[in-house]
Amino acid sequence: MLLLTVLELLFQLVLLLVLAPLMGWCLDELPLWLGGRGVSPLRFRLLRSARFWGGLLKVPLAGPVALALTTAILTLSCLPAITTGSALSGLADPLMMGLLVLLGRGFLARFLLQGERGRLGAAFLLLCLTEALIALAAPGTDGLAGLCAMLHIEPEPGLEGALAACALALGIACPPLRGEDVTRMLCSVRDQQEREATRSVADILNCGWLLLLADLSLPVSVGLAQGGVAGWWLGLMALAVRLVLTVMVVIGLRLMAQECSARLTALFAGVALLLALAGRFGT
Repeated sequence: MLLLTVLELLFQLVLLLVLAPLMGWCLDELPLWLGGRGVSPLRFRLLRSARFWGGLLKVPLAGPVALALTTAILTLSCLPAITTGSALSGLADPLMMGLLVLLGRGFLARFLLQGERGRLGAAFLLLCLTEALIALAAPGTDGLAGLCAMLHIEPEPGLEGALAACALALGIACPPLRGEDVTRMLCSVRDQQEREATRSVADILNCGWLLLLADLSLPVSVGLAQGGVAGWWLGLMALAVRLVLTVMVVIGLRLMAQECSARLTALFAGVALLLALAGRFGT
């Protein structure tokens, strides 16, 4: 059983690392394509990622970039992506996972971009709200994995709606890094290899952030550890659906210019609180 949980962890990590450049390409290029503008081919993004991993053992990363990569890999390893049976899924506390991604973004930015400090601060407050709502509506659950398992056994529409609202508020308040954001971060970096590495690490951080939002939005879609082979395949398909939906929502917010909207963030945070209270005291 221990070997199976470790194998699932390794498969999950490799799968998400492979998907990271694809998701990054979708975030950067699909809004341009939908706006009728030309886009760069996907193969360039995949080749850059392959060069990054190929050169990682030859040339060490700069300190901040290495720390950002470490936080991103920890996030992808701990979050219950396919089933709750991954070796480290018990550590997937929403607040801790979110802080890891935000910390990685801080390492990557070094000197925070204009507005980035406000985004990280708003995301921290929303993560605290999410943690408080889980403690209120489902006390005693062991992180996201325990929450997913509990919702399979005893569905709570109020809590699930509150988590989806929290995820939407997080996606609005602190959207994934754009390609132009990373370009501005790199304005003082002269080394070409470090620039390419930073762009690849940004894709991995974005993947971790989107996976956290996807897990919060649809926690019941994560498979159970006791589901066997059929449950594992269903969890894998549910992961694909969750990530596609999350990317579509983020792109939609970007096209409607609703990213970082303080009013929408406050609205969905309030909706989350009301739904959690209604679910808690309505039973």
